[in-house]
Amino acid sequence: MTRLTNQLLWAGFSFTLILGILFDVCALPDEGSRIHRIPPKGLGFAGYDIPLTRSELSLYNHAEVLKRCYQLGQQKFVLITIDGARNRHAVHDPMYCYQGAGWEIISRQKLPIEGGHALLLSLKRNDEDREILYWFTNMKTRHTSVVRYWIQATIRRITLGRSGQEPILVMMQSLDNKSIEWTEILDQFGLLFEI
Repeated sequence: MTRLTNQLLWAGFSFTLILGILFDVCALPDEGSRIHRIPPKGLGFAGYDIPLTRSELSLYNHAEVLKRCYQLGQQKFVLITIDGARNRHAVHDPMYCYQGAGWEIISRQKLPIEGGHALLLSLKRNDEDREILYWFTNMKTRHTSVVRYWIQATIRRITLGRSGQEPILVMMQSLDNKSIEWTEILDQFGLLFEI
């Protein structure tokens, strides 16, 4: 190894060490997750929290997770929101998660929503049918790209929170093999666009 190579390696190591110390000293502001702004009850809707399973608890370790069943009129759905600020590995592409759990994706459809778009998946497993609607949001934009989520989360971490809000994953799923009027739910449940 030449002297120049050795010096470059030590400089890189020192720079990385200093950056690591700076990130620990200048931690991101702990303002609490905005997923808790969604109330369990309100005008025209009611909900109740669903406890996380053991596997979900281990998967979402240190992440902020809200799992709640809501009813708006005759329609019922489960809302799952995940804030991975304390555990980046907790947020991943929902398509792979459901496929890994044995669900077959029957169809995909982009659904325009305020500030971007969501992805509506129709799934089937044995005799069960399920619809999943999901998106990532940093309060400015809404999209379905997990790569874009990782980029937004990384830039936020590098800028110590100055680049914007932590992106979160919002997922909604149907219950009881019933189809949901998602546009109607999104119109009536505008609280989802305040997180």
